[in-house]
Amino acid sequence: MNRVIGLVAALSSAVLSSDFGHAQSSNPGVEKLYILNCGEGVAGDISRWSPGVNEGKSTDFVDNCYLIKHARGWLLWDTGIPDAVAAMPNGLAPADPKAVYWRRPKTLAAQLDQLGVAPSDIKAMAVSHAHPDHIGNVEMFPATTLYVQKAEYEWPGANNAPRFTPEHPVSKLATVTCLATAA
Repeated sequence: MNRVIGLVAALSSAVLSSDFGHAQSSNPGVEKLYILNCGEGVAGDISRWSPGVNEGKSTDFVDNCYLIKHARGWLLWDTGIPDAVAAMPNGLAPADPKAVYWRRPKTLAAQLDQLGVAPSDIKAMAVSHAHPDHIGNVEMFPATTLYVQKAEYEWPGANNAPRFTPEHPVSKLATVTCLATAA
């Protein structure tokens, strides 16, 4: 977990300080990090991620998003499963029983509101990859620049439809370099 938080903090510093086109402020860097509940799930069979190991074993999943208050503005890392899942009394059941059954006890919108942050306050948003449990609320931020790996952006969704609205402002990163390592 500390490695993820370190990577998210380092990426937010790089994205927010390099892309806004302004000189560094006297107080550069991450000011605060919020860990948001962006979904909870139960995988029916974890051997799908490790073939031949843990056949038939189930495990709980936690889907976190990270909201970073940076000297340059707010950055959101991942957006979780869609907020609409919170309104589903029985959660979102997968077509494949071995996949993840999702619940959304809190919406991303409600958590941001509780912190006094409007979607329009988010200056930058980055996604780790284009799986539905990481991009479910990207379009809640239609004017926010989305940072995503080029290959992930171009990876088609269901029925070969684009995963992201073509009008969404985006910065497609050709490669991602590890900016920092945390202990």
